[in-house]
Amino acid sequence: MKDKRPLIGITPGFDYSENRMFINRGYCEAISLSGGMPVLLPLTQEEKLLSEMIENFDGFLLSGGPDVDAVHWGEWNFKFNGEISPYRDGMELFIARQAIAKDKPIFGICRGMQVMNIAMGGTVYQDIYSQIKDKELIKHSQKAPKWYPTHTVKAERGSKVHNAHKKDFICVNSFHHQAVRDVAPGFIVTASSEDGIIEAIEHTTCRFAVGVQWHPELLWEKESSFLELFKVFVEYTDNK
Repeated sequence: MKDKRPLIGITPGFDYSENRMFINRGYCEAISLSGGMPVLLPLTQEEKLLSEMIENFDGFLLSGGPDVDAVHWGEWNFKFNGEISPYRDGMELFIARQAIAKDKPIFGICRGMQVMNIAMGGTVYQDIYSQIKDKELIKHSQKAPKWYPTHTVKAERGSKVHNAHKKDFICVNSFHHQAVRDVAPGFIVTASSEDGIIEAIEHTTCRFAVGVQWHPELLWEKESSFLELFKVFVEYTDNK
């Protein structure tokens, strides 16, 4: 048994109208049940404090949330880009770049996956339904209970996602209108939906830098297999 749980920094949501940070409990409980110590990070733009976070935490979880400002991948914000959070953008892009550079395990969920891709030079669709015209897309923003899977993704064998779930096809939930477009150097696609939308990416040289487009923190209470990727993530944070 480990003497000490690894510290996992979780990036918070932020309500600008009420000036408050928040996080859904599913993230924290998933980390705790997987053997980690979940800690909600302070929202800050101060690079010295951010650098200390990189040094002091064993791993990072980039949580879901609003859209990313398109300026970060060299585009204007089109009319279909939604709410953006400039505080989160700056903080999470910094954490993603530094964690990957220093080989600190990092797990990105939904927006978090997109942030990881943008941080390392990739792009995203600002709106898949407006920008993908050559095929019909499935529904990626479900009107069903958040714990209810509404479509499947195909996981690539040998990937961390596939190894965690031990199956080729995974039934997932879906709450997004944006998605990874050009995959950043160093990343590969490890899961896709039936219409070809990228649903998971993994870094090829970092010990654990994985992003998924679905929300496992909302699924694990109904289906325990969704805890497995959290467990793998926490295991990779153990430097002993």
